[in-house]
Amino acid sequence: MIIKQQGITLIGAIFVLIIVSLLGSYLVKIYSVQQKTSILALQTARAYQTANGGIEWGIARVINANSCSASTTLSPNLNNFSVTVNCQLLGAYSENTITKNVYLITANSEFSSYGSPDYVSRTMQTTIHD
Repeated sequence: MIIKQQGITLIGAIFVLIIVSLLGSYLVKIYSVQQKTSILALQTARAYQTANGGIEWGIARVINANSCSASTTLSPNLNNFSVTVNCQLLGAYSENTITKNVYLITANSEFSSYGSPDYVSRTMQTTIHD
C-alpha cells in the first residue's frame, strides 16, 4: 500500500514564514524602542545643560546686580526648552563688618508638555552669596 504525502511541505513552509515574520516584527519593535530611548537620553542631557545655563544666568544676575528677581522664564534659542529661573533671598550674614546676602537659585528646564511621551524635565539648585 502506497500513501501519498502531499501538502506537508506547504504547512512547514507556512510555519517557517510565520516564525520569521514574528521575529522580524520583534526586531523592528526593539529597534524602535532603542531609538526612542536614545532620543530621550539626548533630550535629558539637553535639559540638564539648559537648566545649568539657567543657574549660570541667575548667578550672573546676582553678581552684577547684587539682587535677583523672583522668577524669570528664559526661552530664546534653547531648542524648544523652557527654562524658569527662581531666585530667593535666604538671609544675610556679617563677616568682618561686611554684610553678605545669601540667595537660593533654582532653574527648571522642560521640553514638551507634562504627560506627552517626549517630555523631559530637569531641576537644579544652588546657593550663592553676593
